[in-house]
Amino acid sequence: MDKKLVIILTLFLSLVILLGTFIKMPANKETVAHKSQVGGFLIEFEDGTTEQEVKSVLKNSNMPINYSIDYNSDIMSSRCYIVVNEDKIVNIRDELRKKENWTDPIFPDFKKGDYYIITVTKQAIQDENFLKVTEDNNLQVIKSILCLVRFGDGSKDWILGKDYILKDDAVKIKNELEMNEKVLVVSPDYIEG
Repeated sequence: MDKKLVIILTLFLSLVILLGTFIKMPANKETVAHKSQVGGFLIEFEDGTTEQEVKSVLKNSNMPINYSIDYNSDIMSSRCYIVVNEDKIVNIRDELRKKENWTDPIFPDFKKGDYYIITVTKQAIQDENFLKVTEDNNLQVIKSILCLVRFGDGSKDWILGKDYILKDDAVKIKNELEMNEKVLVVSPDYIEG
């Protein structure tokens, strides 16, 4: 009787483990399907970056799938910005916000190497007082170059696993790209689903 009980218990436990495995598999697949997915990036490059340089930067990154590039995209207007040495950032920032706030409220200042990038409004670059501040501080207003990078072959029919990457992978690539001196900002294009 003890042998029969052991065999029955062993079979029962085996069935429980087997059922547990099958029950967990669909939940895991469902979880993966609901993770944030990224269908591409909007990348801002510094002024003067050529299409060939953009291709080179992307080629040297760890992009896991094929992509297409819309160089100098008109999907939105380019960022106008000034580059300020980090030891002058406080004074310049104060001067830009003294009379009228010429900085763009949507885009915060950010650090790039030993410099800060301050986004300025389109109205500012036509304001004589603003131009006087930039002239007095030997600053130049620069426009970014926008590039839209879409994963896949560019068709409208998205194929899961082929035309997107997961958010975690996108964050790694974003951080890697932003280390490049020519890249200002990388914004992932999230897919809803």
